[in-house]
Amino acid sequence: MAFPVRLRMRGAKPAEEDAGGPGFHALVAGAPVAAATAVALTALLPVLAERPSWLPRLLALVCAAALAGVHLAAFARGRVRRPGRALAAQALLGFGPLLPLGASWSAAGGFLAGGLLLAVRPSRALPAAGLVCLVAGLVPPGSADAGYVGVVSAGIAALALFGAGAAARLAAEREEERRELKRRAIAEERKRFSRDVHDLLGLSLSAITLKGELINRLVMGQPGRAKEELAELLTMSRRALADVRTVAAGYRELSLDDECRAAAAVLSAAGTRVTLARSGTADLPLDVATALAAVLREGVTNVVRHSTASWCALSVSKEDGTAWLEIVNDGAGGPADTDPCAGAGLRNLVDRVESLGGTLATETGTDGTHRLLAAVPVGHGRVRRHRAPDELSA
Repeated sequence: MAFPVRLRMRGAKPAEEDAGGPGFHALVAGAPVAAATAVALTALLPVLAERPSWLPRLLALVCAAALAGVHLAAFARGRVRRPGRALAAQALLGFGPLLPLGASWSAAGGFLAGGLLLAVRPSRALPAAGLVCLVAGLVPPGSADAGYVGVVSAGIAALALFGAGAAARLAAEREEERRELKRRAIAEERKRFSRDVHDLLGLSLSAITLKGELINRLVMGQPGRAKEELAELLTMSRRALADVRTVAAGYRELSLDDECRAAAAVLSAAGTRVTLARSGTADLPLDVATALAAVLREGVTNVVRHSTASWCALSVSKEDGTAWLEIVNDGAGGPADTDPCAGAGLRNLVDRVESLGGTLATETGTDGTHRLLAAVPVGHGRVRRHRAPDELSA
């Protein structure tokens, strides 16, 4: 059974307050910017504090800004398809100033290590990033303690950049999945609404039309009979209104008993001789009964609107764990059969029946008879092929 697109549980928080709401996504999207800025400052500030000359300071400032910009442009949302240029730029900007600036610039090597973690598969990225951190800390001249601090600084910077970029990538993927699910839900709801309007209202409106034509013929010669038919027409119109409300509410349970009676009445009003046989269907599950009722309604609608049948045989039964519905009439090949909209309802019915693991088939005999057969499993088993039907008399 389909449900409306928007479901709101009692006590549930609005989407804006949820952990995965817009505020959360904005926070995650800003994390790479904060991480890149922090790493750039971590590499820049020691140089500004230790170097009194303006030339090393300017070099550090330019390289730090360029490293942050390259990282945000290439890795702010996670992986990139062609990271070679970005990694090369990070290697040049991060390791080129190492000798003139010394160990205080070691944290800048975290940009290249973080980029490798984001752009390369883990089996290769981990050893490569570790090597980058070692080079960033141990290559510059200085004490061993300064080298170890440089290795740790580059490693922490790489992990911070990787974590922020990976979080942004996962958030973007989740947002895209959410949008895709929303698009699918909207498309499914539109399909459900269109299908239900066609399936639920087709027979009712056809019956109202037939009753109106009958009343028009009886009103002058048989006013008493016309009054009775008018009362039935009002009942049908109220039922059609109720069907419209069930479609709008998404609540579409159908009664197989009511549909059998309505089908017989509509066919009789259309001047078609009807035979109805039922056996073993009193305890059908609700979803199975609803599916068969929808098939019966659409099948009879097609008989009335798209055939020239003089008789119609309806059969509903349950056998060996499978519910069967068969509609046979002698109106195949009538002029209305060429209606281009005649097959839309059958496509809807195929979707309904197959969603329950059943099958639906139609065939036209050489003698002008048309047969519709639906089979729906009552349990969890697969539908077996039905034996050839016995010849129906009408």
